Amino acid sequence: MLNQIPGDLFSYLITYSSNLLTMTFYIFILVFAILIFKRNSYNYGITLIISSILILTSNLIYMSVQYPYMAYRLEVELGLPWSIVILTIITWNLVFLILNSLSAIFLVVSIYLIYKTHRKDRAN
Repeated sequence: MLNQIPGDLFSYLITYSSNLLTMTFYIFILVFAILIFKRNSYNYGITLIISSILILTSNLIYMSVQYPYMAYRLEVELGLPWSIVILTIITWNLVFLILNSLSAIFLVVSIYLIYKTHRKDRAN
């Protein structure tokens, strides 16, 4: 994949640095969620696992299809008309929107379950 991008490894890392950092963060969350679920069998472990897997999937797809370079490749290298290029970009935007929205929903549900599970009556 690196040899397909014009430029060098540095430009590739600059382009995808936010994705790589996000993937690293969500790998930590995934490991944490798996440990929580195995040790304590809390329900929010499953929702955290699903949330992190969805984000990791979204980032892997984003990097695999080389989304920042997609419009250039479709128009210049393949010679497709603009209508198909725009339709393809809109379709990929919808895929990423759906994956990220589902991940956010599962993250909110897991935060609610964490709050509900660990809520204690506090004395003032």
